[in-house]
Formats: sequence, C-alpha cells, structure tokens
Amino acid sequence: MSSTAQDVVLHWFPGSPYCQKIIWVLNYKKVDYKTALINRLEPRPLRRPLDGGYRKSPILQIGNHVYCDTKSIIPALEKQFPEPSLHPKLTTNPNVSSEALARGLTIWLDSHLFTTIFSQIPIQTFTADVLKDRSDLVGYQLDSEAMTAAAPFMKAAILSELRVAESILAEKAWVLDTNTPSLVDFSLAMMVFFCKNVVGEDWVQSNLKRLHEHMNRIMSVSSDIMEETRSKITELEAIDILKHHESDALPRDFEVHESVLPIELGQLVAVTPLDTGKVPAIGKLMRSTIDETVISHKNAEFNTTSITHFPTIGFIVVPAKPQAN
Repeated sequence: MSSTAQDVVLHWFPGSPYCQKIIWVLNYKKVDYKTALINRLEPRPLRRPLDGGYRKSPILQIGNHVYCDTKSIIPALEKQFPEPSLHPKLTTNPNVSSEALARGLTIWLDSHLFTTIFSQIPIQTFTADVLKDRSDLVGYQLDSEAMTAAAPFMKAAILSELRVAESILAEKAWVLDTNTPSLVDFSLAMMVFFCKNVVGEDWVQSNLKRLHEHMNRIMSVSSDIMEETRSKITELEAIDILKHHESDALPRDFEVHESVLPIELGQLVAVTPLDTGKVPAIGKLMRSTIDETVISHKNAEFNTTSITHFPTIGFIVVPAKPQAN
C-alpha cells in the first residue's frame, strides 16, 4: 500500500481522549494529515462507507484503507511513518524494543483505568440524546443518579490506579527505560488528560504532580506545528478520497490467512468490539492474522469499497448473513 501525505485523514471530534491520543501521535511523527470533523453522537451516515458500521472514534483513513480502534491505528502509523518510532529501544538493553512492554501496559490503561476514570463523567449535565447515545455505546442504561452519587467515592480507586502508573514512571522522563517516548507514554498521558478534563486540573496537579508533568512533556513533543494551516475537509470529501484510491493495488502478500479464525477469505463476516460500541462492521474477509482482521466493505449508497482494518485483540469475528439491498 502506498500513500501520500494528502491521503491521511483523521475522523474525530473534540473532547474524545482517544482522538487526542492519535492527534498527539500524528503530530509527534510530523505527519501531514487532514481532519474530518464528525458528529459527537450517532447516527453518522457519512462515516459508514468507511467504517462498515463501527461506531467508535477515532478512525484513521489512509487512501481507501480505514483503521478502526487505536490498536489498529498505531501499528499503521508505525508502518507508514516509522520515524520517530513509538517503540524505541530500551536503554538498559539496546537490542530489545519497548513494543511488547508498551502494548501490554497500554491494554491496562485503555481498558480498566479508562473505565475507572469514566466514573467521573459529569453525567448529570447530559441531555437526553447524549445520555441515550452513551448508554447505547456502553451497552446498558447509564444511571445518572447512581453515577453522580458514586463519583466522589470512585476518586479513591482512580488515585490508587494512577499512583501505580506514577510508581512505574518513577523519576524517569518516560515510562520505560527509553530515550524518547514510547507508545505507553502517549497512552498514559491520554489518561491524565482525560482525568484532568473530568475531575479537574487542580485535583490532578495536587495528587498526581509527576503524571501531570509527564503529560506536559508529551504535549510539548507533540505540538501541532501546522495547526493554523492544517486542511479541514468534510466527510463527503473524505469519501471522494476513498473513491479516488479504490483502484490502488494491494501488496502481493496482503490477502493472507495466518490466524486460527475458522472462516475463509472472501466470506462475509461481522467484526464486533468486545467491550463497548458492540455494533458489527460487515464486509468480506480479506486478511486474518494474529494482529489484525481486514474486511472489504461495499456501500451501495455511495458506490464505494473500503478496506477496513481492525485489531484482533478486543474484537470478535463471526460469519455474517448477506445484507438486503
């Protein structure tokens, strides 16, 4: 797969911590990307030609390839834009990459810790449509009264978990023994950013001074030097980019089946997150490896075909029934 800087489009909305994480990574790698602002709430009909039904954000588009979930986006950026790497060598052992450690710690941060911090969301301020959308996202009815009552008591759990992260960071500039930030630094900074937004900066600075300073270091190395000139496109323009690249050739070894998934290439499948946003993305299986699942998704309304990538971790892939036209 080939791409030019003009082909990279981040589909995002302000306030999303996961969107912020990818923005930091894009800026750190000095990628010349465009942004497409999406609705904060579903429905998002103009995103469906790209994501096949996946409802969470962000997604990253590179030509006609679409990467869903940060666990899919990060490896794509590492491959397309390898420098500076998010997997620098360990200073204690220059022959060892930080990738395995960073990925493992990031899974903890992105799942359990994120859910704990989510308890501080000011749900009492949600309008009915926002409450319904977020309830649909998590898969159960959010109880505004119960969450509001529990929030002050949940701060103890948040502080305990973040103190674990702070102890791993210790006196180092970066979480792991690296000279430059690794993936886990961006993941941890995202959690502190999220916590600051929902609990308050004063609380974070008072209780987690070291993590607050670490977040500021990430923001410093990830400043957007092109912010004033960065192209902002519409979702329809992003679909035009998708169409423009539909004839791009795939790498010769792209369509492979190297996993234990008991489904053949070319079969119609549904790819669904296991945590939240359990809405299946539908398409024909193009690639199945230990790390990713890739489908080809056709959209009849826009007459488009996207190549949509998902991580293997955190998703289930099952046969799907043909969709009615």
